[in-house]
Amino acid sequence: AAARAGGRLVLRISDYRPEGDRARAEGLLASGADGLLIAPAWRGAEDQAAYGDWMAGLPVPAVLLERTPAPGSPLDGLDRVCSDHRHGVLLAVRHLIGLGHATPLLVARADSPTALAVRSGYEDALAVLGLAEGAPAMIGTSGPEVDPGRFEEAVGEVRDAVASGRATSVLVHNDVDAIHLVQRLSELGVRVPEDLAVIAYDDEVAALGDIPLTAVSPPKRHVGRYATELLIGRLAAGRDGAGRDGSGADEEEPGRHLALLPRLRVRASTAR
Repeated sequence: AAARAGGRLVLRISDYRPEGDRARAEGLLASGADGLLIAPAWRGAEDQAAYGDWMAGLPVPAVLLERTPAPGSPLDGLDRVCSDHRHGVLLAVRHLIGLGHATPLLVARADSPTALAVRSGYEDALAVLGLAEGAPAMIGTSGPEVDPGRFEEAVGEVRDAVASGRATSVLVHNDVDAIHLVQRLSELGVRVPEDLAVIAYDDEVAALGDIPLTAVSPPKRHVGRYATELLIGRLAAGRDGAGRDGSGADEEEPGRHLALLPRLRVRASTAR
């Protein structure tokens, strides 16, 4: 989208350290950036409160990607483009229930905005489908490369739930963790999908597992494209001193909060 508009995209990375976001943005502005696409490194509401208010005073147009500020906060008026992760989780849970499974387990990290959105979306999906009462507790995990002990605990909890008949399906965030989980469960005698149906959340590498994994696929390329097109439109309007329709400042386009719907890619890891 930037190339089509004759623009140049410059990337700076904060590595999920929210305290570094402002310095990265200031560096881009100092180097001449005309506008900013920002995916803040927030891991929760406390990070937005501590490290986010500076974005409300930026001297150039900005669009948030994959982040939803707290309602009523100074950042709630910024343009943003996000995947609707609640919808994605609901697709996964509905698919498993439709195959005849009882309430699925959720295995998820808590170290990224998407992970937190998946956790919240899981609670909402159970409520919408009338499954909240007596639902299994979410199983927290960490990537096996980060905390192998915690990951093995999660594997054990899933294995025990399958062995006891308490669970026949699971949703796992993210793809890499799902692939590792399936591999470890296989070593422990749990077959996928015969004993356990598995859906991964992210769909970056889910199709490449030994057993291709059914996955929720957020529209990441579309998030980038629509956010860039929105930002370019803001820059063009600023240069023209008018709305996109050229009818003057009184017709300036309103801000936008655009939510894009994930899709479910059904593969070999789910069955009745």
